[in-house]
Amino acid sequence: MVKVILNGIEKEFESGLFESFGELLKSVLPEGHVLKTLRINSKDIPVAFVDELKGARLDEELLIELETQDTMSFLKETLNDVLGYIKHVKTLLPQVASSILTGEEAGWKAIKDLAEGLSAMENLRNSTIQITKLSDNELALGTNKSDVTLILKELVEVLDRRDNFEISDVIENKIPDVLDYYIEYFSKVLETIEHVN
Repeated sequence: MVKVILNGIEKEFESGLFESFGELLKSVLPEGHVLKTLRINSKDIPVAFVDELKGARLDEELLIELETQDTMSFLKETLNDVLGYIKHVKTLLPQVASSILTGEEAGWKAIKDLAEGLSAMENLRNSTIQITKLSDNELALGTNKSDVTLILKELVEVLDRRDNFEISDVIENKIPDVLDYYIEYFSKVLETIEHVN
């Protein structure tokens, strides 16, 4: 038997009833909800790994604990967390720029982390558009996305040239504009969905 505890409510299923973990998940997740936490046999599983598990066969004896949240409240929570992260990153940019100028390895690691963070912000922005259907025009943003794209292209170009002075300059003086765009974007989305819900 597969025991599923979904938001505190326990159900049992025959393991043969589902061909895979993905099928079980599809049948038990409420519509309009997203998976917030997952535990299998008392072991925490990062939600990011769920796609990798979807094809897995179900063992005879499993305990699957799931916590879900409605999409909008999950989005609000995520946006608030991301805004805090972006504001923190923004305070670190002068230090990163200085580390690059002095050739410290920590500066290069910080740039790698920054690139991953920017990619995650853009992915979240795209997901937010899909969920809310809000466009940049509807949000009346002060910065154009094309301006942000130009700054990011410039960063890539100076990184390719490995000119520490130029890299430091872009990090300290232009990347804050990129982060300000995401702060404004996510803040206005939050403001809009809080007025609607």
